[in-house]
Amino acid sequence: MAANSAPKRVKRSVAVLIRRGGRLLTLRRPDDDDELPGVWGLPAGSYRGRESVDELVRRIGREKLGAKLNPVGRLASGRQERPAYVLEMDVIEARMHDGPRRGEWKWDTATVLDAGRDRGSLCCQLVLSLEEI
Repeated sequence: MAANSAPKRVKRSVAVLIRRGGRLLTLRRPDDDDELPGVWGLPAGSYRGRESVDELVRRIGREKLGAKLNPVGRLASGRQERPAYVLEMDVIEARMHDGPRRGEWKWDTATVLDAGRDRGSLCCQLVLSLEEI
């Protein structure tokens, strides 16, 4: 890093893995997304203030899926350098109690995440690196 450049800000985020049989609940990013337009991935969000991981998972459920989520546990963590910031992400497994009723979603096999991984999606990379998906 150059002596006069400030360190990049760190963006802390969570991606939520919800399973049903051998399939994962995936969401499609909007076509006007700044970083990965149209990519299928996991429901995800970034922390606000002093939000806990449980609070963030529940908010992702409400805002992204219109569903009630309960976190089960952390499956993976990673860090990725992006042009404007450093992304730190945890993949949290959750149980869904209702829904989804919001967003463009589908149940699919993990192979749907290949395109996102190839375009640089950290959540897709982390999930596809798990031994058991």
